[in-house]
Amino acid sequence: MMRFCLAILCILPSFVVQAQERTVLLAAHRAGCVEVLDPVTLQSLGSIKVLPQTDGVTTDRTGVLFLREGLAPDFQGCCALYAVDLRTRKMTKLLEPVSAVTVSPDGQHVLTQRGNVGIEAFSVHTLEREPAIPRSIAPGVYALRFSPNGRLLFGVSNFPTPTLDIFDFDRRNLVHRFTLPPDLRVVGGWVRDDYYLYGYRKETGQLWRMKADNSALEGPVKVDFPDPTPLCKLQQREIEMLGASDRLFLYELFGGKGDRRDSCAREIPGGLLSVDPQTGVMRARLAPDVHFASLIPGADGKELYGIDVRDTNWTSVRLVRLNVITGQILATRNLTPDVWFIDFATVPNELVPSGPIEATISGP
Repeated sequence: MMRFCLAILCILPSFVVQAQERTVLLAAHRAGCVEVLDPVTLQSLGSIKVLPQTDGVTTDRTGVLFLREGLAPDFQGCCALYAVDLRTRKMTKLLEPVSAVTVSPDGQHVLTQRGNVGIEAFSVHTLEREPAIPRSIAPGVYALRFSPNGRLLFGVSNFPTPTLDIFDFDRRNLVHRFTLPPDLRVVGGWVRDDYYLYGYRKETGQLWRMKADNSALEGPVKVDFPDPTPLCKLQQREIEMLGASDRLFLYELFGGKGDRRDSCAREIPGGLLSVDPQTGVMRARLAPDVHFASLIPGADGKELYGIDVRDTNWTSVRLVRLNVITGQILATRNLTPDVWFIDFATVPNELVPSGPIEATISGP
């Protein structure tokens, strides 16, 4: 009995810590507001007023949000990287201009780029600069993804030629470089512990799987992404890849400058393709009536969350929650006409706003 009680006491602190955290869905839009939503009901828990021209959001586990915002003083250009501390409600500029923002799995580092000038890093806790990966090692403009253990950094670049670079993040050095066929556009992503590359041109695509030791790409296997609007093929589709649980999805992006609905008289279906990553065979086409501007997996991999943009001007927008297997829509929320971005955050319970709050600017 004594041993049993001691075991319970040892386990209890981890349950207490977990009970003190809450996973919420962040939905940011360019009017300068971050909505904090319940992931199940999609109802608002609170909101954070930030600077205008919000152009992306991501977070760590300590209550720091990272936003891309318009450039001061008029905030019409894009973009600067800001950190918003939910505890102090202060908003600190880190760098401008920047492209995409990536936070390491352990929540210790935030990475960004200012074009093909290397990869710059900041400490999440101090917001101080860390050693960068210089352009001599990282010459591309990358879409960056950490390995699940955070040790390796995978960077896909389509300029000047399609390339996958793998970096040892701690040592800031290049581990491997893979050059892909020059006529392909390439995207990459994780499906559990496996990394995949998808290269495409029009309807034809190829899927590679990274070997476990990261020494070579296996494949490719052919992946067909049929386009039921043959009269609208003059403009190249922009395709993104997503892993959720053990499933791999491909979907056409809408709502951006390359949205084909502007130049096509016929209705273009949306949705996403579920693809067998081993064979490249399409398993199903899900939610064809939803035109995704962005799509992220739920925390348990059983659900997907997406921004459905029903017209190219973003005048009719909604947030949707879907079943990852069937594509059934489980919940929806209509959003204010604007350009929106979503991400998940697991933060201390006391930092979840219960109403509207406003972030104040600090630093230069």
